Amino acid sequence: MVAKEAGEWQTYDITLNGRRLTIVANGKTIIAEQNIPGMTGDALDNNEVVPGPIMIQGDHGPIEFRKLELTPME
Repeated sequence: MVAKEAGEWQTYDITLNGRRLTIVANGKTIIAEQNIPGMTGDALDNNEVVPGPIMIQGDHGPIEFRKLELTPME
């Protein structure tokens, strides 16, 4: 199981390059270089090449974020 015990901080390293997605959760790769076939249902508009807002969703209750780092890709 990837998730840590309740009360412990979870870590995620998410890389999105175009439509290629990699997610490492608590040091374990759970998605590697997967292609996203199209825009998601929550897209604000159809202009996917322009940088847009980052939206974070909780899971049905209070959630805390300790540190959030965004690194633009060249």
